[in-house]
Amino acid sequence: MQIGVLGAGAVGCTLGGRLAHGGSEVVLVGRPSMAARLTAGLTLSRWGEPAIEVPRTALRFETEAGALSGCDIVLVCVKSRDTLEAGRQLEGVVRPGTVVASLQNGTDNAPILARALPGCRIWPGMVSFNIVCDDEGRFHQGTSGPVVLPADASALVEALRAGGCEARTHRDVPGVLWGKLLLNLNNAVNALSGLPLREQLSERRYRHQLAKVIEEGRRVLRAAHVRARGVGRLRPGLAPWVLRLPDLLFFRVAAAMIAIDPRARSSMADDLDRGRPTEVDSLNGTIVHLAQRAGVPAPLNATLVRLIHQAEEDQGSPRLSAEELERALEA
Repeated sequence: MQIGVLGAGAVGCTLGGRLAHGGSEVVLVGRPSMAARLTAGLTLSRWGEPAIEVPRTALRFETEAGALSGCDIVLVCVKSRDTLEAGRQLEGVVRPGTVVASLQNGTDNAPILARALPGCRIWPGMVSFNIVCDDEGRFHQGTSGPVVLPADASALVEALRAGGCEARTHRDVPGVLWGKLLLNLNNAVNALSGLPLREQLSERRYRHQLAKVIEEGRRVLRAAHVRARGVGRLRPGLAPWVLRLPDLLFFRVAAAMIAIDPRARSSMADDLDRGRPTEVDSLNGTIVHLAQRAGVPAPLNATLVRLIHQAEEDQGSPRLSAEELERALEA
């Protein structure tokens, strides 16, 4: 089984590296700048575990989507804003019947790929952990959690597990994606704070504001008759309650749900630091648009979208304190 990755960034290289480490034949397609980082291969690490070295000879790295023509499965790991372009690149390249799996943030990517690639089998999927990468080809998994794929993806799940990646199937992956979206509403809060995730979540006032943002998202989903599902102990319905716990209790309860490395940051924070467009429209913006269609308000998420777009224009995080963020959301 040859597996391709379109969008060999932090997540794409991590998944491709895990698959190659497990013995799969892997083709990565990404930017020339990433190819330059991987001249000696890549290093995969997780908090508290020995690092894994994947030599450059264990996988192919290409810069054009045409290199994926012989793949049995293609993992799409581009940013949500680039999904349509990814479908256009794969059109005429992948064979009819090829599996194309969306492993991206947001809920609309698989339908976009299905419209662009009607002859392919499209799988929605979810990556629940985040990755910190550097210029030396090191990819560090900063939070715990599995890759989640549909029930008929058992072969891919086993290939990921062979490389040391936690992976599982689920009967309702679209529901899981909505559940992850609710939790990912924190990406904007984290990016605006400019802090590592663990440090941001250690401040109770940040957590209280995040609890309100998630509750607003849950109200919108109920009004739109959309069901969100959790995976394992990570339940979006419990998140507001857990976030409001006193500090000591919060860390005890949260530690049983998810491990967070002190270095972990949201991908949105990384995008702001690098002057790149963020995925806020595919996360908090999705809640705002769904609220408009359902005829209910979503002022907190709308404010976060506005603040992130302003930060994009300013090319960096405003580093709002918890008090400043609270005033902005309550204005």
